[in-house]
Amino acid sequence: MRQSQKNKTGFLLVALCAMAFCTSAQKTFKYQAALHRVDSDGFYRIGLQPDFIAKSNYGLTDIRLIDGKGNFVPYINSRLGPRTDILQFHAFPQIKDRILSDTGTTFIVEANKNQVTSVLSVRIKNTEVERSMNLAGSDDLKNWYAIKENIPLKGDFLNEDGTSTQTLTIPSVRYHYFKFIVNDRNKSPIKFLQIGNYIHLPINETYFPVSHLPIVKKDSNKITYIDIKLPDFYRINLLRFNISSPKYYKRTVLVYEFNNNVRQLIDSEEINSNNKNHIRLNLKNDKLELQIINGDNPSLNIKDITTLQENVSIISYLEKDKSYKLLTGDNRAIAQEYDLNFFLDSIHGYVPEIAHEKITKNTAFETPGIKAPGHDYTIIIWIAIVIALGLLTLLTLKMTKEVNKKNNVE
Repeated sequence: MRQSQKNKTGFLLVALCAMAFCTSAQKTFKYQAALHRVDSDGFYRIGLQPDFIAKSNYGLTDIRLIDGKGNFVPYINSRLGPRTDILQFHAFPQIKDRILSDTGTTFIVEANKNQVTSVLSVRIKNTEVERSMNLAGSDDLKNWYAIKENIPLKGDFLNEDGTSTQTLTIPSVRYHYFKFIVNDRNKSPIKFLQIGNYIHLPINETYFPVSHLPIVKKDSNKITYIDIKLPDFYRINLLRFNISSPKYYKRTVLVYEFNNNVRQLIDSEEINSNNKNHIRLNLKNDKLELQIINGDNPSLNIKDITTLQENVSIISYLEKDKSYKLLTGDNRAIAQEYDLNFFLDSIHGYVPEIAHEKITKNTAFETPGIKAPGHDYTIIIWIAIVIALGLLTLLTLKMTKEVNKKNNVE
């Protein structure tokens, strides 16, 4: 048998098996949501709306991202909120060197003299040379003291604007000025751009409103009972109360959820008129009961209660003009382990966010033991695989006979 025939048969077999695997792998997920197409290759943050999370299991282990060919696409599970801060680069002002030196490139910056510094980030024009740097500190720009010597010049990561950034860990010091001296050895100088460090900045917590429904409330025996019924099993991370009166209040709120019609206490938290009109939660349910302990006080006049979900997203590398969609709705699915999770620190800078379209039923879904309505090509695929296997077996037997015949002749 010719080698080309063997290759074609093997390729056909592999392709058919892959097609069958991709098709069957999608059948266990009940729901899907298409993504908006992107106009350039790169990493994107995909925000998962409350309606989508409501169809997922509690641990979000059944979320899958697939491309137009049905192949699973790796992603990083990244929750945006609630977060308390972000890192932002702070560049130190540059100070012109008033001391002429022929030892090499010099770059001086003014730091916060009241702040201890242990990490510095150095931004330079991209270069590919072997140099070393010395770092010194001063409080008066006259007397300089060594901090760290013979630091190899290298870029820890490259920026898109033709620059590189190097992060240096140094002994904890408190100086008003820092000076970098590159050992150029009479060669062309290095182009310094900025020296600074990263600082923590507070940001607002980010949430999606889940539902804004009228509340069912009743007062009995110094307790206010409130029923919250949602149209689906939404993830709830925050309850926000809109209270009009009294002006001053401080009440304990008991939160119950229902599992198989069994009520269970899950939280006890205080709300008050001193900017504490919310309760933080971490649950996924469609029914809650709140009990507000009033004691001898009048009941609260509650206009409404808003349920909110923290902003949950995934990050993945998407290609221009390709179609992608999300799958979910398989309670038996386990979390996937992608290599991409180990490279989260490599994703620098702003990651654009895209949204998914309305969630719909997955047309490829099949209830176990029940044949899905409509056209089902699975049997055709398996018949093709069997035919390919039979063809491969016949060709192998034919080749074996030819070899045996040739041996007998010899």
